[in-house]
Amino acid sequence: MRYRLIEFLVDGCFHSGERLAEQLGVSRAAVWKQIRRLSELGLDIHAVRGRGYRLAVPFEPLDAKIIRRQMAATLSQRIECLDVQREVDSSNDFLKRMHPPTERQGINVCLTEWQRAGRGRRGRDWISPYGANLYLSLACVLDEAVLQSGGLSLAVAIAVHRTLRELGVDGLGLKWPNDIYFNGRKLAGILLDLSGESGGNYQVIVGVGINLHMPDSAAGKIDQPWADLRANHLELQRNKLAGKLLENLVQVIDTFSRQGLAAFAEEWQRHDITAGLPVNLHTGQQQSISGVARGVDPHGALLIEQDGRIRAFHAGEVSVRLAG
Repeated sequence: MRYRLIEFLVDGCFHSGERLAEQLGVSRAAVWKQIRRLSELGLDIHAVRGRGYRLAVPFEPLDAKIIRRQMAATLSQRIECLDVQREVDSSNDFLKRMHPPTERQGINVCLTEWQRAGRGRRGRDWISPYGANLYLSLACVLDEAVLQSGGLSLAVAIAVHRTLRELGVDGLGLKWPNDIYFNGRKLAGILLDLSGESGGNYQVIVGVGINLHMPDSAAGKIDQPWADLRANHLELQRNKLAGKLLENLVQVIDTFSRQGLAAFAEEWQRHDITAGLPVNLHTGQQQSISGVARGVDPHGALLIEQDGRIRAFHAGEVSVRLAG
């Protein structure tokens, strides 16, 4: 019932408890109980005596048909399954449980309104309130040799960066290995999951989360500096964003399969927010390394200069913080 209730509230207008009870075929007390439970999904509800209930921030529900219409027909046809869910544990895990794409260039996609257990890099939670942001995962099959060349996560970050710029978002930058920053704070993140056998093909699942309008109730759970677009007076249509992002992801992955990271090296360098700056690196072994960021190598490793010597650090081993 709670999802039917959300469908009535999604317009952001006030709806009386009496009218909602009538539409749902339940008592007003049952409506009140469901309203209180919506906070579990990360939704902020305004309740005003004599007026009823409304969402603090209305949102555009995800719609697979609308998303496909944003894409070129040739790319849309490659998507074997485009699944829009109301809730999942995580969109990456949802695709893991599906059979991989059957065609060599086939793609499976999952988008969801809410993640109960969204995942970020290095075991972090990805805070995923209902309908507030974009949570999208794409599954494809790539050769082992393509993946061994290194740098896929950086190429995916460029696809996200391109999409946001094409939709009019300025002030963006890239932070190694695959974060998108907006005015100095994290706006979007990427998680790659790989599965397969040595010597063969691998299923690659690309998960992307983009903060659009983070509710106040969810914001306090985030443990790092973050940004969303609404707080900066920017609004994007979620279905249009999803379609354009899928289009760019497919195009970038195709190019990466043929040319590797070299095809994106100049673009990464142009938008790299740490290049030439002092940085601290914190490794999984609790070691701290200080130096000057010198971009990335042809395999996507971060280059750090220390005492005139340049060392390479690979994604998954370190995180980067601008030195304070």
